[in-house]
Amino acid sequence: MDRAVRTLWNKNFLLYITGMEFNLIATNLLKFALPLYVLLETGNPALMGTILAFGAIPLALFIPIGGVAADRFSKKNIMVLMNFASAIAIIAYLGMSGTMAVVPATIIFFLLFSSFESMLSPTSEASVPFLVPKDDLVRANSVTWILAIFSTVGSPIIGGFILARFGLIAVLYISVALYVLATVVKLIMKIPFTKQKAEMSLSRTIISDLKEGTRFAIQEQKIRKILLASLFIGLFLIPLSSIALPVLVSIRLGMEETFVGLATGIVAFGGTASILLLGLLGERVNITKTRSIFTICSLAIIPAGFGVLWITDTTFVFIVLIASFFIADGLSTMVVVLASSYIGEKTPEHIIGKVMSLYIAAIYIGGMAGNYIFGILFRNFIDTAGILLLIIAGFAIAYSLLFLRMKE
Repeated sequence: MDRAVRTLWNKNFLLYITGMEFNLIATNLLKFALPLYVLLETGNPALMGTILAFGAIPLALFIPIGGVAADRFSKKNIMVLMNFASAIAIIAYLGMSGTMAVVPATIIFFLLFSSFESMLSPTSEASVPFLVPKDDLVRANSVTWILAIFSTVGSPIIGGFILARFGLIAVLYISVALYVLATVVKLIMKIPFTKQKAEMSLSRTIISDLKEGTRFAIQEQKIRKILLASLFIGLFLIPLSSIALPVLVSIRLGMEETFVGLATGIVAFGGTASILLLGLLGERVNITKTRSIFTICSLAIIPAGFGVLWITDTTFVFIVLIASFFIADGLSTMVVVLASSYIGEKTPEHIIGKVMSLYIAAIYIGGMAGNYIFGILFRNFIDTAGILLLIIAGFAIAYSLLFLRMKE
């Protein structure tokens, strides 16, 4: 790896985070607006969960391959190609939406869109160690996560407003423009790249590389438990924001899209707050605190359950839901940053992409299962959603106490 980089805020890192932000805003606009549009059109949380689950299938299947590509090919070229392909996919969806029903058209789009993201995500994650000094890796990851959370906060708020006032078409055109801007910025950026010599066929190289990354992840106890923790995030915590919150606000409380976007954005801001807290706490919080953080995170769901169950005032329930999910989302983000930094520090440079892709894939596999299950649960038990939230909190607490201890 080229270690000529001497400062964190160098030109290529600035170009990287600028292009990343354009990409993330577009991605989060689509991930918020399209499933919510389907929910509002059909009134069926299970269809919303099914679409999100289908969207996670390519991510779960292809991200490990994306990790291999990130180590074998030019990271810059991969990111440029995937951003441009995403813009083309949105244009294709605009064409499909005029001839197909909204649900199958959206499923097809998400399958295609997520395939591009499966190549982009591990490549983007694996690029950071090549753009900053090694001693600044944790700071760089914190910067990228703050920017990621900024887009996660702002995109639903903006998307909810645009969806309510101008409709889905406006959201799609804005996303196309943002992907084009991301493509242009990343064309200017430079990332050090040393081509690895392949002594086998492409398929055998992919299998061999995946085995190498998997073997390392399994042998390293903390990384193995990090993968379990990422499954936990996907199964219990991602669906709280992606399924439970939109369904409860729009269907249970009867509020319009603007309030769904506002709630989703405020909850996502919990991630930014947790990263700022992480910076203040410094070395007092590390990867060994995973179980404690997740236990508190799970306990935060309980007030939301009691709020939905006992409180009749719509505004007050709205506030309680936001407060509970804000804490849960923030603490889960804290662990994600700690885990990503730990993997970046402890993994040999030539397999960073492979191991990082396994970590990301575990999150998406958990999220795929969680979104599908939550969609069915909130369709069938929307009238007893408070009890459902309490049961989910109980399972999450038990999981964290039993499986997520990490020794010093």
